[in-house]
Amino acid sequence: MSRFRFFTASTFFAIWAWCLPLITTAQELPSPGIGLLLQSAEVDEIREKVKVEPWSSMLSGIRKRADELVNHWPNDKPLMDQRLESILDLTIEFDAVTKDAATREMAKRLAEQMQTRMTSAAFVYLLTGEKKYAEVAWDVFTTAARANRWGWFTWSGAAMPQIHAGMYARNSAFTVDFIWDALSEQQRRQARDIIAEKVVEPYFRLVLHTPAMGLHHLRSKNQGNNVFAGALIGCLVLGDEYPDAKRWLTSYLQTYHWLLTHDIGWAGQGLEAGMPGYWSVSMQNLYTAAVCLNNVRGIDLRRHPGIEQATYYPIMHESTVPPVGMFQSPIDPGYQGIAGVISGKPIELPGSASGSPWWYDFAYRNPKSAASYFINQSMVKVNEKKQFEFSSHDAHQSGHAEIITLLWTRPEVYQPEVRKPLELFKTTDRMSMIRSGYGMGHTYMYVNGDIFLSSLGEILGTSSGMSWHYKWHGYQAAESGVLTERESLAPSMKVTSSWDGEKLAIIHTAAAKSNIQYYKPSGHDELPEHYTRKDRDIMYVKDEPGRDYFIFVDHVAHEDARFHGWQWQTWNSVHGDEDGNTATYETITDKMVRLKRPNADLAFQFLVPDEVEVELESAPGQPKVAYTYDHNLLTMRAMAGQYETTNETAAVISPKHWSGTGKLVYPSESEAGLPDVAYYLQGKSALVRKQGESLNQFKVRQTLKAGHRYRMKVRYQKSDLAVYENLAWKIPLTLLDAEGRVVAQCNEVYNVPDSLSLRDTRSLTKTTDWMETEYVHFSVPPGQDVQEIRGGLLAAEYSHPPNHIHEDSVLQIGELTIEPLGKLTQTKQQTFVTLLNPLKKDGEVIHAEVKRIGDASVIKIPRGEFEADWLVVDAAQPITFQWGTVAAELAWFRITDDENIEQIYMRKAAYLALDGQEIFKNSGPLDLALIMNSVGQISQVRASVDGATELTMFGKTYPLGNGVQIADNRLRFQSDPTVATIEHNSQVSQQQLQAGLAPILQQQLAERDESLEKNLAREARVTASGSRSIRFSPYLTIDNKTSEFPADGKLNYLQRPIETASLGGYGPDKHPLISDEMATFPFYVAPTYWLLPYQQTGWIEYEWKVDQAVSEVRVLNTANAGLNDFATMKYRIELRDENDQVLATKNRQFGKVFDRPFQAAFKYPQHFGKYSATFAGMLEPGVAVPFGDGWQITEFESTQARKVRIYVDSYWGLGGGLNEVQIYP
Repeated sequence: MSRFRFFTASTFFAIWAWCLPLITTAQELPSPGIGLLLQSAEVDEIREKVKVEPWSSMLSGIRKRADELVNHWPNDKPLMDQRLESILDLTIEFDAVTKDAATREMAKRLAEQMQTRMTSAAFVYLLTGEKKYAEVAWDVFTTAARANRWGWFTWSGAAMPQIHAGMYARNSAFTVDFIWDALSEQQRRQARDIIAEKVVEPYFRLVLHTPAMGLHHLRSKNQGNNVFAGALIGCLVLGDEYPDAKRWLTSYLQTYHWLLTHDIGWAGQGLEAGMPGYWSVSMQNLYTAAVCLNNVRGIDLRRHPGIEQATYYPIMHESTVPPVGMFQSPIDPGYQGIAGVISGKPIELPGSASGSPWWYDFAYRNPKSAASYFINQSMVKVNEKKQFEFSSHDAHQSGHAEIITLLWTRPEVYQPEVRKPLELFKTTDRMSMIRSGYGMGHTYMYVNGDIFLSSLGEILGTSSGMSWHYKWHGYQAAESGVLTERESLAPSMKVTSSWDGEKLAIIHTAAAKSNIQYYKPSGHDELPEHYTRKDRDIMYVKDEPGRDYFIFVDHVAHEDARFHGWQWQTWNSVHGDEDGNTATYETITDKMVRLKRPNADLAFQFLVPDEVEVELESAPGQPKVAYTYDHNLLTMRAMAGQYETTNETAAVISPKHWSGTGKLVYPSESEAGLPDVAYYLQGKSALVRKQGESLNQFKVRQTLKAGHRYRMKVRYQKSDLAVYENLAWKIPLTLLDAEGRVVAQCNEVYNVPDSLSLRDTRSLTKTTDWMETEYVHFSVPPGQDVQEIRGGLLAAEYSHPPNHIHEDSVLQIGELTIEPLGKLTQTKQQTFVTLLNPLKKDGEVIHAEVKRIGDASVIKIPRGEFEADWLVVDAAQPITFQWGTVAAELAWFRITDDENIEQIYMRKAAYLALDGQEIFKNSGPLDLALIMNSVGQISQVRASVDGATELTMFGKTYPLGNGVQIADNRLRFQSDPTVATIEHNSQVSQQQLQAGLAPILQQQLAERDESLEKNLAREARVTASGSRSIRFSPYLTIDNKTSEFPADGKLNYLQRPIETASLGGYGPDKHPLISDEMATFPFYVAPTYWLLPYQQTGWIEYEWKVDQAVSEVRVLNTANAGLNDFATMKYRIELRDENDQVLATKNRQFGKVFDRPFQAAFKYPQHFGKYSATFAGMLEPGVAVPFGDGWQITEFESTQARKVRIYVDSYWGLGGGLNEVQIYP
């Protein structure tokens, strides 16, 4: 999808010859007209820069494309006859109307010149002043303007600007900017008219405020960020005086801030994965827009927290092993190169990562940032000729990627001795990085609900699935976590608190709304409601790799009793039946397992509960990049409790029970290890005709006991049967009782995990010997015993070429065995405490000791002859053990070799006494760390407070404010300004954001304060017919806060997510904007506006204790902070007396009608003539768009009124609302 560009030194014939025009005086050379990518004062610097390598080579490539345009356009231009006006779209592959091959070829040629060469020609003109380049660029631009529209895509229910529209937009804007000096005033007006018609207005009218697919597909993520950024940059070309430009830009800016804040998310976690890939596409487009916005308007969002924190995205995903590719061979233990970078939702194996040109500019402006570290890993170096080499990918910047690379690469970004990041622990509300260091051999854990772990040169934990092709994503069978009976899905987890200190780091996570971007399973958002409690603490005790360890503390609770299992996934390469990079789990004791990988091991000790039963399974694991369903994951699961004994015997289902399109065969008895009989199927027609339809089946009478657990496997062999991007085959089971009623059955969806199915564990392996699948474990629901088992055989109807099931494909099925395990204890609450210890191959396992005191567990973890760590879990009431008395959900003590307490950490701590002396007690739980000196006295205290509390230490009470508080040995508490927080962006970041937004904020303040009269609304009692929720209170309309930007620069990362319409609206049918499964976005900007409940009209009223003279009402609409799904359209203002009699009324309406884009959409109405019912009342001609107006002033004859009521009579999208109301006498 993306390609790399390597700019290196090379010899060019007569390079100075074509550079000669640069020697003329600066006054004779052109300057940019708008200043989008570079301003006039910077051009001479660029002209000097391109005289040396590698920039001379970069310019040579740009000029080569410019010369191709100069040479080819005289032949192309005559082809652009009247047919050009007839095409539906310049991107002809999106044009289903134009059938004539010659016309399509003409459009394709024009689009290619505009997309790949036009801007290069304009740039060469800017640097050299050679007018032939400006003339040809202008001619291409104006010729393209004759086409109906640029880069739209027509679905059956919507026609809207898409990816190519963004590319055309940027290329057009940059071209006009670069050739501005060559244009007459009339041509400049023409240029702005073209960009308004083709770029700015269509996106504003059809996409910028459209919910459902308009938001999720065409504003959000890589495609949306692409086309949005192009339209915003085009809007900057129009200037202040162009009709409606202010209205358009106002709305574009509000949406832009929404995207930077909530679409990128915290540290880039909201975007799709891929470096190179979709992540880079989003970041590049949004950053390019930031540069242009700063250059043209002085609004500097280049260090917006969304962008600045996104530079940590590759750092947080940087493993401590190499890029591993297909990972069929073990990691070279001697490797000392660049570390591989994972993707995190779902986890992908470490691969090579690189960025696009925006990284260079950010690193140059922020030389001590994470960006400097990242680009010096793989994006910049000095070659043997002592010349700079820059490598980056274009990230869908076709036509100008080389230009921005030339502009943004500078010698200063090369820092061969750049320091590694200081952060060894970093967390957002969703993803966490925990590490001992950077580089090979260090310990690194990544947490985003699921887990990745590398240490000692080995990958010890991963789940590995491509983000947009891994349909098992979100299912517990494919992730590391806690399996719960009757819960097939794994909830997304949110970090609710964190701690990082010298000795340990810890995160606390809890089940939360889904943060899956692709293939989110149905019902995933509702998973938190399935539990009364589901949370996990992960504690990392720091030391050198091999001596460090992790503690996982999991709490799960339900209203009814269930069984639970603690689960871990690791890589186990099985493709092609090769065994060079496999994994095994070795049982050491009943509660201890050692994972063995080629370079290092991982020991698990299950400290709580008292007994576990270990199960082993497998799951699909996809290398990077390969959409294979070979079961390259080996699953270990520790089930809480112990099986009750059973007298059942194994059930064996013979191949003879099968019937259908296969036949029985009897393998040669002369070959050892072959089955006596097999069910033989050959050809696709025998295996699958329609996906989900079984052509083969069996039915057997067999008793399985209610509430009992079983494991099953099947023997099979296949020849020339390989499937890509799908499971090759699976055997689904249905369990029935004595009356023939279904007790349990496999999920009908083919390509998702289900415990009642056996499946091909080598889907992409063409031919196998006779082998057995790994066990699959399942439980019979409580209630009725099973008396009959029915099975089918499903196979892949679809496979990505070149692999597929064909007529020579053979599958043979042997015996299917079901083994009884017994009955597990079910509980309403379950706690797991698990010790994970990365080990060298010859490393010794830590043997922890566990003691139960009431409901609490006290654990000793030896670290030397006398040195030890002690862990106390679930001490809801004070319990006394060897080192003191504690009441805390989790407490950790470090004891030194001389048997002194060195450090204590407690989470949700309520009480501590040492040596019989009460150290502290607290009315509400807080997180607390105590650091001791060599004689056991407290030298430092750190307390993390959620809200505010009072802490009593040594009998004295200390009030503690919200956040992290620190104190010295005299217990003088103060806020810790240096600590990283998951609550909000840092103070420095807040100041930078506020300064960057200053031009917007100052303008909004001036507009707010236009009237010098007293605002009567601020003294009124405010009521409303309803509110969407308390955080959108009607009182926010008189809070004097009229900006929907964060005026103080503060982003609140703990605010609840916001719901909006889900993805849909592509087809002609109505997609509901309000449904049971709403989409969610993070929501970090504190609301300053009132919203009505979903899809309701209503009113808001301002009432005084005595009558007031009212002559003017000023009203400011809302955009829901740029989400653009709520706004008022038509409204009326009533002045009322104390008896609610109407004294005066006026009807008003926000917005303006923009119907020109519908002409482009409906050019051929028989092909597309109406937007779907999803967008009724929005995407219809004649409807005013209620965004970007600013204040509306309604004047009345001065009237003595007791109340002012404003009715919202119609609304946009999901509902109505208002930002602010001012009432003047």
